[in-house]
Amino acid sequence: MSNKEEILQFLKNNKIVLSERFHLTKIGLFGSFARGDQKPTSDVDILIEPEDEAKNIFDLEYDLRELLKKQFNRNVDICEEKYIKSYFKPYILRDAIYV
Repeated sequence: MSNKEEILQFLKNNKIVLSERFHLTKIGLFGSFARGDQKPTSDVDILIEPEDEAKNIFDLEYDLRELLKKQFNRNVDICEEKYIKSYFKPYILRDAIYV
């Protein structure tokens, strides 16, 4: 998969499974793929919001990253909205597309 539409379609089609398996309340795309200006070497930027009671979030994020890397055949960065530095937050959220 190498374009915005395919990535968003995968996330939409698998939203329930991903949400249950990785304890997410939100998942979305941001960055160059969301804007449509990705390059051949661009990674896929995924924005998540885990459930409040999610345990072992670092393990869950690692497993999610590995699953998506295989699916998209690209490096994947996963970011939680609450950890985005305030300076960058408006720019990231402006591009974010939640499914």
